[in-house]
Amino acid sequence: MNKFKLKFSFFAFFLISIFILNLLNISHLTYAQSNGDSLTHSMTFRLLERGENYKEELNVNSLELTFPSDSWNLTSIQMNLTDITFHRETVDVETEVIGLSKRLNKGILGYAVQINLSESTEIYGVEIYGREVNPATSINLTVQINGYDSLSDEPNGTIYGSTTLNMSSTIGWYKQTFTSPVILSKGNYYLILNGTEMIQPDNPSYYWYFNEISPNNPEFFVWEYKGGWTNDVPGEPFLYKLDQRIISEFLPETNNMTAKIGGSFYPISNGLSPKSGVLNIDVNFSLNSTILNIPIFNNKSSIIFNASYFYSANNYLSSEGYVITKVNVENNWTILPDIDKMFDNYSIKFEYPKQWYNIAVKRNNLDITPNVTLDTTNKFILIINNTILNGASWEITANSQNLAPNLNVPQEKFEPLENLQFSINPPVNPGNITFILINSLGFEEYREIIQVVEATTEELVISYTLSSNPTKGTYKAYIYWNNETAAGVVVQEFQINIPFVWNQMYTVLIVVGIIILSTASLTSYKLVKKRKRTHEEYRQKIYNKYMDVLNLDYFIVIEKKTGLNIYQQILATKNIDASLITGFLEAIRTFGIELTGAGEHSQTIKLEYQQSKIIMSEFKDFRILLIMKENPSQDFLDSIEALSYDIDNIHGEEIGNFKGDISSFQDIKNLLDKHLETSLIYPLQVTTQDIKVNQGEKSLIRIAKSIMKKKKTDYFFVANLLSAKSGFQISDAETILNLIKKEIFQPKF
Repeated sequence: MNKFKLKFSFFAFFLISIFILNLLNISHLTYAQSNGDSLTHSMTFRLLERGENYKEELNVNSLELTFPSDSWNLTSIQMNLTDITFHRETVDVETEVIGLSKRLNKGILGYAVQINLSESTEIYGVEIYGREVNPATSINLTVQINGYDSLSDEPNGTIYGSTTLNMSSTIGWYKQTFTSPVILSKGNYYLILNGTEMIQPDNPSYYWYFNEISPNNPEFFVWEYKGGWTNDVPGEPFLYKLDQRIISEFLPETNNMTAKIGGSFYPISNGLSPKSGVLNIDVNFSLNSTILNIPIFNNKSSIIFNASYFYSANNYLSSEGYVITKVNVENNWTILPDIDKMFDNYSIKFEYPKQWYNIAVKRNNLDITPNVTLDTTNKFILIINNTILNGASWEITANSQNLAPNLNVPQEKFEPLENLQFSINPPVNPGNITFILINSLGFEEYREIIQVVEATTEELVISYTLSSNPTKGTYKAYIYWNNETAAGVVVQEFQINIPFVWNQMYTVLIVVGIIILSTASLTSYKLVKKRKRTHEEYRQKIYNKYMDVLNLDYFIVIEKKTGLNIYQQILATKNIDASLITGFLEAIRTFGIELTGAGEHSQTIKLEYQQSKIIMSEFKDFRILLIMKENPSQDFLDSIEALSYDIDNIHGEEIGNFKGDISSFQDIKNLLDKHLETSLIYPLQVTTQDIKVNQGEKSLIRIAKSIMKKKKTDYFFVANLLSAKSGFQISDAETILNLIKKEIFQPKF
């Protein structure tokens, strides 16, 4: 009998529990994120950067312009070139080697090939292509430049320059350098290989190569000497080069002087003084590099010059920002540009939308709007060079009217499993539409983001199918719309009714409930309450992980005997005031703050110092010091204790024998990441892993890749990911932690 009563009691308890759980609508215990009356939309804004540089260079033949990145556009350049002179160079007159040569010996004592100079020229030497077979022993052969007989076209007796022949048995080019440069006016001359001074018993043999197939100068005269000059075969000039410099005065226009920018050539005009040139042009040239080389050309020879030039460029700076949209409140816009001087004269221009007002500019949280140009007629902000401070934080704020979408709501009352549906009347402008449904308990029931790529004249239908057991009462639908210039929100209420349907099971449950209600109801209530509390505690633990690591500014491990930092890491987005840390550490040393009982067990205290929360944990031979914005959760303090045990387990012996070398303690960073989840504030990258992932994880991976593609980076931040998902969702936060543990999201260093 007792066994039967016991079994019956359990059965009745089971049934009444189901009844109570249904009454409490346990399926609707969700974590409330907000009541839907405000939403923050993250976006990117474009600001126009302008830069101007002035440079001077000496003895160059091209200009080199530098830019901060390859996304800049050159818009203008003004150059002034002075002291333009021809540069010393080696001119290839005939250089194509065919393999044919002529021999100089006692039978033929000399060869000559024509030189044609179009300008007055200074000759430093020549190069000839040949080889020596039998050297002369009685006297050296010479290489010389002789005059040109205009009547017979043969070499005359005037020698302008001469040097001893330099040649060996190896075939190749041989340079012949004159003792003093030979200055020649415009005209014709001859290059001569002279062996006329050879005497018996010399039997020398030298070969000078020529080109008979494709010469550059087939019209050049060639002569050979056999006691007198004899005209050789025409169209077969000897191979030679001239080491020379044109000495005529240089005029840019006469010599077709141009500057090449990209694939275009721009003519350089004559300057006000001789040997000078100017170029002033406006261009729109897109760079593919941070350095733009502008070569300078002419139709004569290589040149060198002194240059002073001024150039300007522009670029569109992508800046993060957001708009906060609230019900019945004007929109608040914020832009957070990263501004640093990158030119001698640098400025930022932002053309704001015409519907924006209350424009303000802050630098380091101070309003400097009076110091910038705010043109309310043409709708732009100009921040000039003198206003910009490198390393400063910037913020541009504005307001705009709430432009609420126009809704068409054919039905406002619904029942379970019905399709809650309405539409946005045209025109529907491009932007993002966010639909948030809040149930009668004030919890978020549903959220959907719709991207409108282009304006449409058709209605945009939005719908949501109610569950089989929705909560009864008034639901609120918040419909947000925004783009880069405007935003708005409208609220629509719907009434959810639950029709009464009697079920015979209710009779059984009521009868059984009456019998055991006095004993079972209290137990069931406690179970429900415990389950709800456990559920909420788990969600709170996930939330605390994120909040604690975001509050963490500074982490230090200190060796107790010496008081030296053996490891430290800054985790704040801005540098921590050094005086804060120094002051606190000095307080520890001065007053001897020390925890008793911190030998085998970790002991932790919490202090406040200069508006910061100081957490100090001691364990054996070291103490851990953490500086935080706010007090951490108990879970965080428990993690510090576990971290202390791991540090001691790995480095306890080294710390006990510490001699001043801290290089072996750098892997404490890995322990910090493991216990305090600091990976959540690092830049993260997506890695390919052969690991099974669920649909939620796949969705976050896709969003992360989309963020990196949009920002053109190979990393992202957790804050970007949560913003893309429209706020902090516990399920998303838990999924991100799982992806980090699976090493699919990995810190990028």
